[in-house]
Amino acid sequence: MSAGASVGTAEPAPRGAGRRPAVAAPAPCRVLVIGQDLGYLVRFRGHLVRALVAGGNEVVVTTPDPEPAASPVAALGARYHRMPFSRAGMNPVLELRDVARLRREIAAVAPDAVFAYGAKAAALGLLAAAQAGVKRRYAMLAGLGFAFVEDGRRSPKRAAARAVQLLLYRLNFAGTRAVIFHNADDRDELVRRGAVRRDKTVVVPGSGVPVERFVPTPPPAGPARFLFVGRLLRSKGVEELVEAAALLRAAVPGAEVHLVGGEDANPDSADAALLAAAVARGDVVLHGQVSDVRPFLERASVFVLPSYREGMPRAALEALAAGRTTIVTDVPGCREVVRPGRHGTLVPPRSVEALAAAMIAYARDPERVAREGLAARESAERDFDVRKVTARMLEALELPGDPDVAGP
Repeated sequence: MSAGASVGTAEPAPRGAGRRPAVAAPAPCRVLVIGQDLGYLVRFRGHLVRALVAGGNEVVVTTPDPEPAASPVAALGARYHRMPFSRAGMNPVLELRDVARLRREIAAVAPDAVFAYGAKAAALGLLAAAQAGVKRRYAMLAGLGFAFVEDGRRSPKRAAARAVQLLLYRLNFAGTRAVIFHNADDRDELVRRGAVRRDKTVVVPGSGVPVERFVPTPPPAGPARFLFVGRLLRSKGVEELVEAAALLRAAVPGAEVHLVGGEDANPDSADAALLAAAVARGDVVLHGQVSDVRPFLERASVFVLPSYREGMPRAALEALAAGRTTIVTDVPGCREVVRPGRHGTLVPPRSVEALAAAMIAYARDPERVAREGLAARESAERDFDVRKVTARMLEALELPGDPDVAGP
C-alpha cells in the first residue's frame, strides 16, 4: 500500500510496457474492529463491516457497550464480543488495567488483523493487540477531539490530555501498518508533532454518506430556514450561532434557525441560560435529538455548522446529499465540505458577525440557495459517496471486500 497520499490512485504503465502481472487479491481473514461506542460504530462504519463480511472475512466487532437483544452487529453479518474499557479519563492505573484486560480478550478472539476506530480505542486497543501478538494493526482517527480544539482559552487540562495522547500515539503508531485520518489537517498535525510517520498515513473523506437514502428536493418556498445538527456544545459553535440568529432575525424578519441535537452532560456544553433566552425570544427553535434528520433537511434552506474543529462532519455530508448548501467554519474537517465558487460558504471560527452576514446573504438570495443546493448534491455523489469511501478504506486495510454491498 502506498500510504500518505491518495489511496486507490493507479500509476500509468510505462511506455512500451505490456500487460501488468496480476496482483493477488488479499486473502480473507479474521478481523477485529474495536470501537468506543456501539451505536456510533454501526452508524458510521456499518457499511465497512458489511463490505468486509461480503469479502469473505470473519468480522468480530467490540466496544465497551452491552449487546442489545436485537443485535445491530448481527444484522451486519458480524459477531459481537464485548470488551469493557474506559472511554474517558487519563488515570494511568485504570488504563493499564484496561490494556491488560483487552490483551486477554483480544488473545481469546485471535484475530489476524485489528482495526481500532477512535482515539481511545487506538490508544488502548492497539497497545493491547501488540501485546497479544497481532501483527496487522490499523487505526482510524475520525478527529483529534477535545485535546486539539482551539477555542481561544488556556486550558491546562486540555494541554495535559494532548501530551498524553501524543505519547500514546507515538508508542502505538510506530507498529501500525496504517493510520487513517478524515482530513489532511489532522494528519499533518500529528506528523508535525512526531506522532506518526507520513508514509504510514492515509486520508479518506470522512465516513462518507449513503447518498441513495437522501432524495434531493428544492429548498422550501418562503422565509429562509437555517438548520444546525449536532451536539449542543460550545466547540460546535452553538453559542455563536445563537447570537448570530438574533442578528439574522433583526435583518430578515421571518427567517428561522432550527437546532437539532441533544444537550450534553459535558463541561463543553453550550450555556443553558443563553439557549433558553434565545428560545424564549423566538431566535432559535430547539428540537432535541432525533433518529432521522431527513425531514428536517427537507424543510431547511441552508445547513449551518460553525464548529471549532471536526474530523469530517457526517451531518454536513448528509446536508450535501439532501441538496442543501452549507455555512461552515474555515477549520480542519469543515473546510473540506465546501467547494468555493460552487457551493457553500466558509466563515472564520468564533465570529458572530461573519456568521450572521453569511446567513443574511443567503436569506436574501433564494436563487443562490437553490443553485448551490444542486451543486452540493453533485459533490456528495462525486466526493463523499459511502461506497467510494469504503473502497478506499478496504485498500488502506489491505483486506478483501465489496464496497458496493447493499445497506447504509
